[in-house]
Amino acid sequence: MEGSIFDQERRQAIPWILWTIWKNRNNLLYAETQESPSLLVQRTLEEASLWNELNKAESIGGQLQADMGISKQWIPPAQGMIKCNIHASWRSDKQVIGAAWITRNHRGDVCMHARDALVPTPDKLAAEMECLLWVLRGLRDLRMEEVSIGTESQKLIDAVKNPARWPRYRCLLRQIEAVCLEFVVIEFEVESQESNKVVRKISTSVLRDGRLRSYLAMGGPAWLHNLIQTEVIG
Repeated sequence: MEGSIFDQERRQAIPWILWTIWKNRNNLLYAETQESPSLLVQRTLEEASLWNELNKAESIGGQLQADMGISKQWIPPAQGMIKCNIHASWRSDKQVIGAAWITRNHRGDVCMHARDALVPTPDKLAAEMECLLWVLRGLRDLRMEEVSIGTESQKLIDAVKNPARWPRYRCLLRQIEAVCLEFVVIEFEVESQESNKVVRKISTSVLRDGRLRSYLAMGGPAWLHNLIQTEVIG
């Protein structure tokens, strides 16, 4: 990996080459199929290049985000808009996802909140996409047409805005895009943990307290009343 006699692109692709060799071995032994080695190498170099470019962009974006800072105070939406804070609590690919959302108007008044247990996903980003899809469908069915989505996940927002750069999640992103088109206005903004505490606590309670039944209610949860007021007042 450190050998300078090889160009950087090939050195960075070594993990992908090893993984491709392993998969090709299994295909040969168990499925009796064999692809062209040149095609395998070409595909491997492309995947490695894409992965490194995405992570380079995320690193730069993360640094800019850290430099600019994210507000630690909950910021209300513009008048006429509804702000929906969301969170997905993911622990492993074998456990359900704790999902929750809460909507508020420009005065900070809570409109509705919901929680649910979603099917397990292979990673946290997929869990966040499943959560977003569940949220968007719920808001659409409730006839909310102008919405701002607040999430702690910059990766999720990047994936929604640039789906072509996230081919692994193509199916989920296409579904999200289709639902987004049904809104008159749909916006996304990054929240800090401090400004997303209420919905974070609701989603965490799904797994912690075994609240696995789907739940939708007017207003906010009574057990978080004080926190909701604190979050709005700042």
